[in-house]
Amino acid sequence: MIVPDIKNIKIAKKYANALFKSAFESSVETEILSDLKLVVETMDNNSELKNFLTVPITEIEDKKEIAKKVFSQYINKITMDFILLLIDNYRYGLIKEILHCYIKEYNESKNIETPVIISAVELEDYQKERITQKIAQKLSKDVKAVYKTDKSIIGGLIIEINDKTIDCSIKTKFENMRKQLIKGNRYGSN
Repeated sequence: MIVPDIKNIKIAKKYANALFKSAFESSVETEILSDLKLVVETMDNNSELKNFLTVPITEIEDKKEIAKKVFSQYINKITMDFILLLIDNYRYGLIKEILHCYIKEYNESKNIETPVIISAVELEDYQKERITQKIAQKLSKDVKAVYKTDKSIIGGLIIEINDKTIDCSIKTKFENMRKQLIKGNRYGSN
């Protein structure tokens, strides 16, 4: 999962929106999404390339030439032109944030929701399928859930959908019971 830098998200959103509109008009939204993921993955796996393309002291034309050599035969022309635009505008460093925003726009256009479901132990496939179906039914969306484990929640589930969290973990239930007991002792429990 991509963790965006919040301070750059407004700028990235504008770029992602423009790219998505262009991709949508050409009916290549999915291809462009794959291209962006490839570019980000390549950058994450090659720190020299990342530094070369993001450091301000490197000449723009040199950056563009290297970007073309590395990516042009593997990605759509729209994506390549977009990368060159980012380099021209000194915004190539925002590529992860742009991917994050593009994914959100893509998912919204395709009626896809990607909740994060956290459990204390790895869930069986049939359990994952059941949970995914329940969420899809509740939201009336195609659900592509991301499953994670966190032993600290003891049991139960935590479901994160966009900015909402549904916490049905045993850890939280214990914490709530503890607060109630403390509260009860404070108000005259003799």
